[in-house]
Amino acid sequence: MGKGSSPRPYSVSQATFANNYDAIFRKNTVQESAKVGSCGCGRSPTGDCIGWHGLTEEAFQQQLAEYQARLLEDNK
Repeated sequence: MGKGSSPRPYSVSQATFANNYDAIFRKNTVQESAKVGSCGCGRSPTGDCIGWHGLTEEAFQQQLAEYQARLLEDNK
């Protein structure tokens, strides 16, 4: 047996170590997935959640048309 053949004793539990590791190195993925207002359904024209993910396809198309009409009016 040589130098370093046995592991050092743990000063914290494995669960604490895992939680700390995740908090340090994986915080970006947690923050991005929990980003307030973001929506991953692909229906929002702005990328922010506006509640369209629960609409039927017909209702979604109607809301999208109304949204685009409002944009045109605002840009005049």
